[in-house]
Amino acid sequence: MLRRDDAIARPGANVVYCVGDSFTYGQGVRRDEAWPQVLAGMLRSAGGDRAPEVRTLAKPGDSSSVALIEVANALKAGNARAILIMAGWNANDGDFAAWAASHQRAVPWTARADVVLDHSRLYRVVKQALTYRGRTLVVDDIEVVPQTTAMTLYDFRAYQEIALANLTKIARLCRTAGVPCALLTYPHQDLPANPYTRTEYYHALFGRTPITEDMYLIHDRRPDEIAIDAVIRRVGEREGLPVVDLQPAFASAQRTDLYQADWHHPTAAGHAIIARTVFDAVGERLLGRKSG
Repeated sequence: MLRRDDAIARPGANVVYCVGDSFTYGQGVRRDEAWPQVLAGMLRSAGGDRAPEVRTLAKPGDSSSVALIEVANALKAGNARAILIMAGWNANDGDFAAWAASHQRAVPWTARADVVLDHSRLYRVVKQALTYRGRTLVVDDIEVVPQTTAMTLYDFRAYQEIALANLTKIARLCRTAGVPCALLTYPHQDLPANPYTRTEYYHALFGRTPITEDMYLIHDRRPDEIAIDAVIRRVGEREGLPVVDLQPAFASAQRTDLYQADWHHPTAAGHAIIARTVFDAVGERLLGRKSG
């Protein structure tokens, strides 16, 4: 999908859906600074009336299982010109509980209750406040605080397997519907020095054990490639999908203002790089033009 010889405009299909989590939602930046909106502006500048509408289907904390549902709904709407997917970094307790059940592993009743209660906004707010200190990683007087609290069942291997399964389903849904899609990797920076891991954000915060090579699902990772990006690349290879790798653009920018104080989410400057990288990779095809 989004093959080099594809002009992807279809009659009545004029929406590009950007599906994902806080990285696509634009947590910590203004709405107009999030990469889907910046991309929309680039498409309008380049294509005028030919430019597709860009819609964001993302919320902070959404896991790849939510992305799967969002993609299914977008396909059902029948107006998708293409779908851009940056999903998989999050996996919440509902995902981990389902994974445990499929592997005949017990889930504590307290965790099962927590999964149910987490649908309550009040419960989430109270839990956010009460678990702040326990979720915070402090290294060299630097605090790294995740926004999600629903990872009490966190398991590094399960986390990767959940993303691989859901992203594969997304790819096959799009293929069946005949709607082009592309996968985006996650940009990342090294964490403050800690005894657990240099690059795996959630493992440092929730795993808090030294990470070893045998804990990775994908073993042919590229230098400095994080687990989720290796999973995204593997799905792209297996399913024949283009993968827009964002990490090289962030690394080559050689700037210190691309990430927020949580060491995780991109700043407005980072979102601009994401939009430019996506536009350069697939912009012509999003406009319905064949590329050479």
